[in-house]
Amino acid sequence: MNNQNHCISIFTGHLKPSQALFLKLENAFLVSNTYEIIEIISLNPNIETELRGWAKIKGHLYLGREVLKQQYSYKIQKITKNSFSSSASWNKKMKGIETSNPKLKDLNLSEEILDKAPIDNGLLTRGIVTQEGSPHYNFELSHKELIWSDPVSILYEEGKNLQWNATTDIAWNEIPNLDPILEKAICQIMTYLVENEFSALYIPGKFISKINPYYMEVPLFLSSLMNDEARHIEVFTKRANANGGGFQYSSEVTQRSLYSLFKEEDYIKSSFLLHVMGEGTFVDLLSFLEKYMPDEATKKLIKLAKRDEMRHVAYGMEHVRSAIEQNPYRINSLKNTAFKRKEFMDELNTESTMLLESLAILAGGSDEPDDYKRGFDLVEELKKTMNKNRIKRLIDIGMDEDLANDISKAHTPNFM
Repeated sequence: MNNQNHCISIFTGHLKPSQALFLKLENAFLVSNTYEIIEIISLNPNIETELRGWAKIKGHLYLGREVLKQQYSYKIQKITKNSFSSSASWNKKMKGIETSNPKLKDLNLSEEILDKAPIDNGLLTRGIVTQEGSPHYNFELSHKELIWSDPVSILYEEGKNLQWNATTDIAWNEIPNLDPILEKAICQIMTYLVENEFSALYIPGKFISKINPYYMEVPLFLSSLMNDEARHIEVFTKRANANGGGFQYSSEVTQRSLYSLFKEEDYIKSSFLLHVMGEGTFVDLLSFLEKYMPDEATKKLIKLAKRDEMRHVAYGMEHVRSAIEQNPYRINSLKNTAFKRKEFMDELNTESTMLLESLAILAGGSDEPDDYKRGFDLVEELKKTMNKNRIKRLIDIGMDEDLANDISKAHTPNFM
């Protein structure tokens, strides 16, 4: 296309032929289109030779000089191909600035969010124009349906607003000295919680670098999720050591269960196992712990962690539900994933007995036979509650009730 009548004018004043002048020219030509004419308005009458030479080196066509009133117009036509496929946006002030409350959801980075990220999208997001020749990253997760969750921007904002500090927001000095049996049970529970939180920290970390940043909201949310999990690890570690007890034992069944989560390489399947099945069940466990912890400080740290986990479950639920809506055949894939994990766990065919005994002691208040039996029965009721709520979540993401029952029963005895 010949755009002989279209000129872009840049004023260079007294700039002499130098790096400073040629930098301005370089950028002006970068953002112009092929065959456009760039007019250099200068106060210098004798830079024609240098401009002609620069144009020749760059592959452009020098058109000549025109004398204006106390100024000089030098024109060069761009001949080389376009450096950018489109022009950058301008005059798109985002909502919320006037009220000093701009939210992620208020950003209008593009007219639409494409189902597949542009192939030339590098380490940048929507609205940034890529220069021709930039490397292709070939992000593994470049399709919207593989990662997207509609409330992700809202959940990200919620995560920021509900941040808490594992050092200053817990009244650590108010944790009482407990009976050693009860304290040891709590330390065993905290040990288990830390193990599981490491799983919830590391698994999203595996996938962030695979997600195309065109879908910026998702890696931002996952980063906030990882920050939550790091805080949970910190707070549960501190509680385990608060009264001098310290970490206790890690069971083979717990580590085997977490390994079966960690080795999953498909993001939708991982989201299903971790957020929908695992963290969803974890929320029920945290509700149980919050109810039966003997002191307010420990109740509070459990409550705050549970609030974070509920946000993670909300992302996973919408993510997997959306993926199923776009491809109902994924239900069969998720079913196979759940039963494959069950086969792996069945090789051991046991529960985390130290955890279960500790939960029974906590709920009963001691290891005295009657208290312990009462606590044991409460743990059995907890398992039923976990199963019922798992079934509900599975139905909510699009599975029929019979399949939801089967998959829930196949869930790991480790809870996570």
